[in-house]
Amino acid sequence: MDDPGLRALLTRYLDGGQIGWTDPTSLWAWQVIRQEEHPTRLMLETARRRLAADDPAQGGADELLRLDDVRDNEHVRGEVTEWARKQTFLAGFEEARDAWNSGDVNTAYDRMMARMEEMQAIRLEVADRSWFFTGFGDRQYRRSIDGDWDCLPVGVSKLDKAMGGGLRRGELEVVMAYSGIGKSFWCVQRGALASRLRLKVLHVPLEGGRSTVEDRYDSYFAETLFNAVRRGDIEAEVVAAMHREYMALKDRLVIRGFGDRDAWAAGYEDILGELGELRRSKGWVPDLIVVDYGDLMRAPGDKEVDRQKVAFRQLKALSERQEYRGHRGYMVVSPTQAQRPSPNADEREHVLKPQQVADCYEKVRVADIILSLNRTNREKETNMARVYLGKYRHSEDGCLVRVRTNYAHGQFCVVGIDEPPPPPPKVGA
Repeated sequence: MDDPGLRALLTRYLDGGQIGWTDPTSLWAWQVIRQEEHPTRLMLETARRRLAADDPAQGGADELLRLDDVRDNEHVRGEVTEWARKQTFLAGFEEARDAWNSGDVNTAYDRMMARMEEMQAIRLEVADRSWFFTGFGDRQYRRSIDGDWDCLPVGVSKLDKAMGGGLRRGELEVVMAYSGIGKSFWCVQRGALASRLRLKVLHVPLEGGRSTVEDRYDSYFAETLFNAVRRGDIEAEVVAAMHREYMALKDRLVIRGFGDRDAWAAGYEDILGELGELRRSKGWVPDLIVVDYGDLMRAPGDKEVDRQKVAFRQLKALSERQEYRGHRGYMVVSPTQAQRPSPNADEREHVLKPQQVADCYEKVRVADIILSLNRTNREKETNMARVYLGKYRHSEDGCLVRVRTNYAHGQFCVVGIDEPPPPPPKVGA
């Protein structure tokens, strides 16, 4: 439906009687799709509602409309393309053989070469293209079925309202903070919340290792002290509850460390390789990709600043990457380091702005969302922090929210609590 090249190939061989449909639902869908130059899912859904109750196509129509295993898409495209190439070769072989047997060598050569060129032209590539005006119905259908599923909320209502609901597909969220403030906990919280919303998450830790990230996730879901989880000290009732929830979420989170590499470093190509492997072997495509953190990505460049600029531009390109027809990109979260202006910076309350990112602002200029995590030593003692929305490409920014932190349980903040009491005044103030 989303692939004009594939439709043209099918039309050619179906009309020629060389292939046919054996499944009544697929035959019905094809008859609907070929009526329009730019068919849409909305058109197919409308046609499904008009099917009679005893129509043979009715049985598989619902399943056909909700297929989400992308291996089927790629398998069908590959099989049809390869079959068409073989048919073209066979036709060329027979034409060349007939000309050769009649003694016309030049014609045999010309026919075979022409068919070879035709074979090479049979390629079904994914293009980032839309016919805007004819695609309006499809866009409305996409918007109607996406709703809140199309974005990942933070869980703090003021921030989510300022961000129009949260992080969306095709967007890069960069979280900046001083070292030790909680960037990795933020990443785990984003991944855990997305999993519970039934989104698929790929978490790529570039520091700390996979086992540490696993411990943090277990601590989050168990609501148990991180140090206790690391010892395996989890109450039996909690373990049972975790097993039940994990069974429901079993394919929602993949953590990919790179401890299997000779050098502990990974870059854009490594992430693409992992995405390709998961897609080919499991038919699994994530909604959210967490890279902890972007500053550590391997990227080309003579200077560290240049390497980081390239790395974050690659992360932005990753967010907009379309893997197959109908794919709308990824939600991408990746923290970055902020440079402490002075050794005692944590003593005074202040807010990090995007321009204060370490090394240079250019590396995060491409981000759609820039958040900063802020905490003084006094706030640390009282388990509080401040989250500042320094940039949001699609609306106003500048929102500052005080949150209750919960690092001991693997969480950055307690979801749903927006404004905990302010820290107590200093003695003598």
